[in-house]
Amino acid sequence: MKKTTYLMILFFGFCSLMFAQYTSIPDIYFEQQLINDGIDSNTIIDGQILTSEANNYSGALDIANSGISDLTGIEAFFNITSINFNYNTGITSVDLSNSPLLTSITGIGCSGLTSINISGLANLTTLNLRSCGLTSIDLSTNVALETLNIRKNSVSSLDLSQNTALTYMDAKENTLTFLDMRNGNNVNVTLFNADSNPCLKCVFVDDNTGTYLSTWIKDNNSGYVNSETECDALPPLTPSQCPTLSLNEVEDVVFNMYPNPVNNTLYVSSKSSHAVVQIYNITGKMILTKTLTQGENVVNVSALSSGVYLARFISDSKVDTKKLIIK
Repeated sequence: MKKTTYLMILFFGFCSLMFAQYTSIPDIYFEQQLINDGIDSNTIIDGQILTSEANNYSGALDIANSGISDLTGIEAFFNITSINFNYNTGITSVDLSNSPLLTSITGIGCSGLTSINISGLANLTTLNLRSCGLTSIDLSTNVALETLNIRKNSVSSLDLSQNTALTYMDAKENTLTFLDMRNGNNVNVTLFNADSNPCLKCVFVDDNTGTYLSTWIKDNNSGYVNSETECDALPPLTPSQCPTLSLNEVEDVVFNMYPNPVNNTLYVSSKSSHAVVQIYNITGKMILTKTLTQGENVVNVSALSSGVYLARFISDSKVDTKKLIIK
């Protein structure tokens, strides 16, 4: 009887080993940090972790300054509530969308980081990615976000209209040309800094007469506006103000598009007989282009998903860019 029981234990133990599931951790520095923190029970670097160990780990994950360049495997850590990967300069991209309990993400000084996916993280309240290499970021689903720090990046477009809890926003020293803060919570903002964005002509706000704006910091070239119409009415930036502009880009362009927001059909009126409209998504990818003629033009946008886009008009060496919302 004892022998039979012993054999059964060995059999089930063997089966457990055979059918245990593992998650790949190809970065040896990432795995070593998991071993150091007692998360990976196998103390020998083998390029993997038991999926159950990653799944069951909860709380804060601190892997800062560890020489990590690849965070493959982080998708299995769906119970973590915060992550700190500061100063891992080799990391180029991070996908944290599989960790819905995250409330805090910190990645300061990750100079190689050009993209991050945080879509669907509805519990996220703090995001600090100061001094990274981001060129774009989508925060439309992070509805609980309170603190945002992306100072010293290369983000050109920032839409915060869905972040109704936002009270701290630092986007100083980026390459912003579009910034929308119309989220209904401007009056509660304790810090706003969009300085050193010389090509940012307009900062869209809830109320451009609000007394709270006296404590906000923006570039001298920027103006607070309530709408696209008010933005269009501001004097165009000059090349001396925005060094990336050419003389042709700052000349006035007479275009009008409506309705905005739009469902399926966008109407564009143009006073130029030779023009083109290019529509870009929030990541800066051109997804639609159409040649325009003088007068009214019809642009079919029914194939575009709901969201915020940029419509760029080019005519006779003149350029204008407007925000476009697809419902």
